Amino acid sequence: MIQKPTSVSAFVSGVSMRRSIWVLLLALWLIMLINQQVGSRTLAFDRQAIEKGHYWLLITGHFVHLNAIHLLLNMLGIGLVLALFDDLCSAWWWLVVLLVSALAISIMIYCFLPQVRLYVGLSGVIHSVYVVGALRLLRQTKERNTAILLMLLVTLKLLTENFGQGISLTADIIGGHVLVQAHLYGAIVGLFLSVMAFIANSLYAKMR
Repeated sequence: MIQKPTSVSAFVSGVSMRRSIWVLLLALWLIMLINQQVGSRTLAFDRQAIEKGHYWLLITGHFVHLNAIHLLLNMLGIGLVLALFDDLCSAWWWLVVLLVSALAISIMIYCFLPQVRLYVGLSGVIHSVYVVGALRLLRQTKERNTAILLMLLVTLKLLTENFGQGISLTADIIGGHVLVQAHLYGAIVGLFLSVMAFIANSLYAKMR
């Protein structure tokens, strides 16, 4: 019997993603490209506009970018993360993670960072997807060490960023300030969603 490779093993060996994940990723890329043409200023997280009732900006701000380089980096980032954790969740669950994390991160920025007037970019959401995937990977015995390593790497990254090291190069590349708090908020949201999903699955299993 041929054993199906696990998510990370498939990624390393070059096995292609499921069709549903490709559809999700291509749709996401298309939305990001269209939004960039519409204009980042129009769809950005804008505190003043949100206070006037433009609540959709809490979500759309994550799907527009400062410039083409910023856009390309985040298109590549979300593509790599979804490919890495391809078969761990359904495309619908990844879509929920994308949308809920976008909204939650924006609410946290609005509440805890009053000095931030404008914000764009998908990097915080990418951190949510990454953490959800890594924690889901912990449930696979053969991939547990890999999952622990992935969590250690993102933890080290967040600690390094929040102590002011290792982020200046990224800022130079994209030509703008990097809001490292959004990365931290994204990781927190990913952790929260993972815990809630685990509790829900456990309760469902007991009810069956």
